[in-house]
Amino acid sequence: MKSTSMGNHFLKLQEQRAQYLPAIHSLSQEELWRVTREGKWSIGEHFYHLYLILKMLHTATKYSLFLTPFAKMRRNKPFATEIHDVYEEYQSKKGQGMRAPDILVPPKKIRLTLNSYDIEHLLINETLALQELVKDIEEDVAGHIIFPDPIAHYPNLIQAIQLLAIHERHHYEITFKIRVT
Repeated sequence: MKSTSMGNHFLKLQEQRAQYLPAIHSLSQEELWRVTREGKWSIGEHFYHLYLILKMLHTATKYSLFLTPFAKMRRNKPFATEIHDVYEEYQSKKGQGMRAPDILVPPKKIRLTLNSYDIEHLLINETLALQELVKDIEEDVAGHIIFPDPIAHYPNLIQAIQLLAIHERHHYEITFKIRVT
């Protein structure tokens, strides 16, 4: 990986998954897809949502690579390699969690069709595809490829990878609370 910061953020994703994914493997199919409260997602739906986020970022990154020539022109300007937790910020400002756009809501038809290993493989494969896509992008170029996400304050590619890790940690914490109730 040419970008040290993106490499570190991908490593953080791996470390978190190594910590949280084994916990879902011990769940039965019923437990994985059980909805504990009306209007809330099951643990399986939380993890499938994380896959959908990855898939969306992968697609957005493909299109954003067309901006590489412009990013190269700006490569000598400063850029951020870290981003704050926008989900926590939203929670504290609004007093509630951020609602997922419809495109990132897990479809009902996936319930009980995937097991925890299937979901893990979806996450791993999509992550590997994203890593492959960005591996040759230099840090000073990645720092100037910007995503049109006003809620996250227009993150660059490096920050978008970190947001993946932040977002996954957020959902892991929610699913841990579901497991202990």
